[in-house]
Amino acid sequence: MAAIEETLAHLSEVAANPRAQLDAAVAQGRKVIGVTPYYIPEELVYAAGALPFGVWGAQMPLVEAKKYFPPFYCSICQTTLEMGLTHKLDKLSGIMITGLCDTLRAFSQNWKAGVDAVPMIYVSQPQNRQDPAGREYVLASYTEAKRAVEECADAIIDDDKLAEAIKLYNQWRAAMRTFVELAGTHPAEVGVAARKDVIEASYFMDKADHLKAVTALNDALAALPPSDDGFKKIVVSGIYEGIPQILDMFEENKFAIVGDDLSKESRAFAVQVPEDEAPLDALADGYCGIKEDSILFDPGKTHADKVARIATEHGAKGVVLLLAKFCDPEEFDAPFVVNACKDAGVRTVTIEIDQTTESYEQARTQLQTFAELL
Repeated sequence: MAAIEETLAHLSEVAANPRAQLDAAVAQGRKVIGVTPYYIPEELVYAAGALPFGVWGAQMPLVEAKKYFPPFYCSICQTTLEMGLTHKLDKLSGIMITGLCDTLRAFSQNWKAGVDAVPMIYVSQPQNRQDPAGREYVLASYTEAKRAVEECADAIIDDDKLAEAIKLYNQWRAAMRTFVELAGTHPAEVGVAARKDVIEASYFMDKADHLKAVTALNDALAALPPSDDGFKKIVVSGIYEGIPQILDMFEENKFAIVGDDLSKESRAFAVQVPEDEAPLDALADGYCGIKEDSILFDPGKTHADKVARIATEHGAKGVVLLLAKFCDPEEFDAPFVVNACKDAGVRTVTIEIDQTTESYEQARTQLQTFAELL
């Protein structure tokens, strides 16, 4: 138990203070490149010897970003731009931004127009990933992104280094999937806040260091018997869950997250990248292999069935939809998810979250009622 507590404490400290990780890397002479949502091939950054640094906004009020965005835009983009405009990210050597939704596309251009200190690396990805033309487009886009990363990192990315980065990231992805399973069966040792911190710390640490810590944590948890008696098993779906007030409510109601369908969590490490082909082609195929996702083209709405499947396979009695405010893809999918869960006999509750919201008292009442129903 002491080893588990020590590892959790370390990773929670990292998650709570990403600035320290950024400052330490820069002090060591390492380039740091920001990585925004979603599905960016950050192996390119790692292969260049730079540190990929996750940037998913922050809990903060908006001042400068209001000059660029209307109030009905996604808070991830708004708060990230706020940090850029107020020079909180000036130590980055570049920032990678995708265009997978309308807000991200506008965000990329606002960043380019408003933030001079941090060059933007635009990563264009097609929604239609199954068509051969879509795959060719990804490969061409990643080739251009590779050149931009090399320029920002002042390094050359050769195939051997990129292959090594892919192998490391695949090992990390596998370890993270194992952690999610073990955390779900050991909620007494890994509460919902600690679970979030373990995953979030990976956005700010060297992946090799995070892999080492998570592997040790997995080994220690696997040696213990399950501790989920008395907990209410739930699955969480949405973009992210890192709202402290919501996490506290989960703890108060003795929820155990036995699985998730979050873009910032399990969706980010669900797919392995092929290791038996040219590295850049492998990254393109890794992206094209992503399925059942609300952010990506999913004409059959299989994403909804996936959420229900995760719940039933893990014995969850409820699904909490953490609906990011003003996120059109998630809002469009929400009714399908609710219906799929209903058909599977799984209760749902929808909680609207936003990185600029200060009070969640309505959510407290919703979650208390939901806990009583499970």
